[in-house]
Amino acid sequence: MNRLRAAIAMAVSTLCIASLVVPAHADPDAVARAKSDLERIQQESSAIDQDIIEASARADEGASKLAEVTADLHKQQEKVRAMASDLGDIAVVQLQSGGLDITAQFLTSDSEDSFLSGLATIQNEANRSNASLQLLQVEQSEADTLQAEADRTNASLKADLAAKEELAGHYAAKEAEAKSVYDRLGAEERERLRQLEIQRQREQEEADRQARLAAQQAAQQAAERAAAQTPTTTAGEDTGTSQGEPAGTPAGETVAAPATGSSSRALTAISAATSKVGSSYVWGTSGPSTFDCSGLTSYAYRQVGISLPRSSRAQFAMGTKVAKSDLQPGDLVFYYSPVSHVGIYIGNGKIVDAANPRSGVRITSVNSMPFSGARRVG
Repeated sequence: MNRLRAAIAMAVSTLCIASLVVPAHADPDAVARAKSDLERIQQESSAIDQDIIEASARADEGASKLAEVTADLHKQQEKVRAMASDLGDIAVVQLQSGGLDITAQFLTSDSEDSFLSGLATIQNEANRSNASLQLLQVEQSEADTLQAEADRTNASLKADLAAKEELAGHYAAKEAEAKSVYDRLGAEERERLRQLEIQRQREQEEADRQARLAAQQAAQQAAERAAAQTPTTTAGEDTGTSQGEPAGTPAGETVAAPATGSSSRALTAISAATSKVGSSYVWGTSGPSTFDCSGLTSYAYRQVGISLPRSSRAQFAMGTKVAKSDLQPGDLVFYYSPVSHVGIYIGNGKIVDAANPRSGVRITSVNSMPFSGARRVG
């Protein structure tokens, strides 16, 4: 009995001591606001990031074009200078005075023969000079055209560089906003935020699984109905169905067949991308040590000889459309609407992507962001 009383007393004592420590509780409203804010900021940052990437690509193309046009302009200007120096004194006189005074030539000639001979020589030279002058005018016009093109290209390049810098400021502001939202949360609130994200991803995975099962059941039922309704046909009869053309496919839309195994190029691209996990995120870069989202995907597929555009928006137009239920390793997976982020599906519900400056290149769930579509390019 004494031992029982002692045990009860110790339990009560422990309970009393524990009751003196007031546990911190996550503020559900603060967590909900932070979750909403962070999701909004992430989507806005992703869109700005793509604008930066496209401005950077235009600036790179503009710089390359300006170099080519400038080189052509210098060659043309040198050609014009050489032609001008080759015209000779008569062409210069014609250009400046508009012609020669024939009366003056006759009066100053020693004889008629001398005058006629000299006049013929002058006429020949004048004809040659006139042709040369016309050619010079054509070449000068070409030089003027090249100069105008160089001026336009240079102005466009400056505008793209200025836009890139302005967008970079907007992107930095979004990153600072995200950090501020996260820093306001306490440790327990941050953990609650993390658990909510895990829960959301699991719910999405379950919804995807149910959708796949429903699609499989619907396909099986449709096949069974078709088999029951299809009359027996003899060899050579036309059933009215084009083989290899899936029912329900919209006109003009190509849909990839269900996954049966990734190509070797797709697997090599995955290897290239996953080898960069932990690398830093820097907008406007595509390797080999820093990446933005579409920079990582273009880098990975560049290793297997496949050239992808530099923005996720442009990459979304590549390859063939893939249903989420038919994803296979190597497929490009896109997020948000309109599209502003891309990663590479690596299997088992995971993608590799270059997320943002806070996360860098990482492996995460295919459901970590709002899914908008997928493409098969490998």
